[in-house]
Amino acid sequence: MSQMTRNDEQILAAITEQAGAWFVENRSGPLNNEARASFIAWLRASPVHVQEYLGIAALAGDLAEAVNDPQLSPELLLAEARADVDNVVSLGRPLPTQATARPRLRVSRTWSLASAAVTAIVFVASAAIWSGRDGERFGLPKTYSTEHGEQSVRQLPDGSVLHLNTDTAVTVRYSRAERIVDLDRGEALFQVASDSQRRFRVAAGEAGVVAVGTEFDVYRRTGAVTVTVVEGTVAVFTGTPPLPTPSNLLPPTAIRVGAGYQVEVHSRVGSPRAVDARAAVAWLERQIAFENRPLGEVADEFNRYGRVVIEIDDGDLRAIPISGVFDAYDTDSFAAFLATLEGVVVQKTPTHIRVLRLASAKRQRLPVDQ
Repeated sequence: MSQMTRNDEQILAAITEQAGAWFVENRSGPLNNEARASFIAWLRASPVHVQEYLGIAALAGDLAEAVNDPQLSPELLLAEARADVDNVVSLGRPLPTQATARPRLRVSRTWSLASAAVTAIVFVASAAIWSGRDGERFGLPKTYSTEHGEQSVRQLPDGSVLHLNTDTAVTVRYSRAERIVDLDRGEALFQVASDSQRRFRVAAGEAGVVAVGTEFDVYRRTGAVTVTVVEGTVAVFTGTPPLPTPSNLLPPTAIRVGAGYQVEVHSRVGSPRAVDARAAVAWLERQIAFENRPLGEVADEFNRYGRVVIEIDDGDLRAIPISGVFDAYDTDSFAAFLATLEGVVVQKTPTHIRVLRLASAKRQRLPVDQ
């Protein structure tokens, strides 16, 4: 059996490092047409490329398992990998050539560890450790959600903090150019960690938000998205933005929104308006804060949290402006407040609170419990 030369080892190490880079790129999201063509061309260049890529894929499974297994640390796996590489070299494993090498469709753990150069192992291990702590291994999407009345706080692998409001679902994914959060429904507040290599983007239907080292809230509901900036600045736009470049991280058509301002996004981005940003995110303290807000809107806010549904069918009643600060889960106190309004009747059952005008309640001859 011929001995591997120093040049052979360097060539194999370079190929394996390329395989690791392509593996992470593929797990970071769908490749665009140009990248996909380059990847296919790289695979077709030599069976060795296919062989090493499959070895990295098998290695990634070992690393993913190690990250989740407290009895098998990544450091131990790396030490084992280095030992396997040394053993293979000492045994004189020949470097496969274009003429003799064949891709292996079944790759054993021993082969995957032995075939990967230490530099590629460290590269893939770093990616696994960085993303695996919170489930986004190698760019695989991770979904976080809350049920009705539930709230949650998550720290993302990049150090950003995600606050989920009631009945919310988000999907987090990473690529080389972006940290992307898809807001599928509900409301979330983002405290974004700085990363000069990857911009932080939130997608909520047609609405998009790019953070510029900031803290902001995005509320997605039927037909509209509300973006409120608590600290820093965001860029708000519609549609899918182009990939960022080192000189331009923001979409060219985006509207900048600063702290203390809010925008509504329908088919286009509205004009920023000044708001009490802290009141807008009072839900972080389990509160609902409102000033001269229509009664119907406030009732709808309470319905996002409580199990008892507040019903207000009268359009004039829903338009009455009210102000106050309430516990988001204390519908009884809110009902007591409504009962103090002139000409308003509150009817309560174990599952519903109906708010009516006094005249309407008398016409319906319904029992009144104020």
